[in-house]
Amino acid sequence: MNQSNENLNSNHKIDVDNLISRMEKEDSRNKRMMKSIFYMYLICTVLYTLLFVINPDPDLTIYDRLGGLCYVTAFLIGTFFFRREYLTLKNIDYSLPLLQLLMQNEIRYRYFSVKWLYVLVIIVLIGFGISFSFSSPGRLMQFSLVEKLVIIQGGYWSILTASGIIGYRLWKKRSYPIWKDSKTLLDDLNS
Repeated sequence: MNQSNENLNSNHKIDVDNLISRMEKEDSRNKRMMKSIFYMYLICTVLYTLLFVINPDPDLTIYDRLGGLCYVTAFLIGTFFFRREYLTLKNIDYSLPLLQLLMQNEIRYRYFSVKWLYVLVIIVLIGFGISFSFSSPGRLMQFSLVEKLVIIQGGYWSILTASGIIGYRLWKKRSYPIWKDSKTLLDDLNS
């Protein structure tokens, strides 16, 4: 494997050992982040279940309960999703053959992947939850239902757009170089 590493290094000037080191560092950072987000979602699932679903308070409207149910569902999906992502990162075997490691790496560091479907479901459910919560007749009474929804969803999607731009820039800075080098080496090995 060292000879193939040297050939790859001379052709594209990509240091495989350095790439694996960067990969381990980024995976370690992502693993810590996934674990933290998992616990946050787990706590939010329990908290919102107690506050909006189980809570017998008669002042909670049907809108509050529907919104709470959307939040709980989103947080529950997020809990399982982030736990799975954490376990995936925790169980990465860097001693695999280079080709197999690069194939896994190219998929894991890709910006757009199937993972976005889970994130999109979570985002939409939280958006519905916010809409239900603020649709209650006692909230923002000076606005019509349509105006409430436009204001709430406009603010929500503006925050998500700003977060998406920041997330993309972080990916471009941290993960893109690893993905690009992995893809280059993978293409070289497959040709």
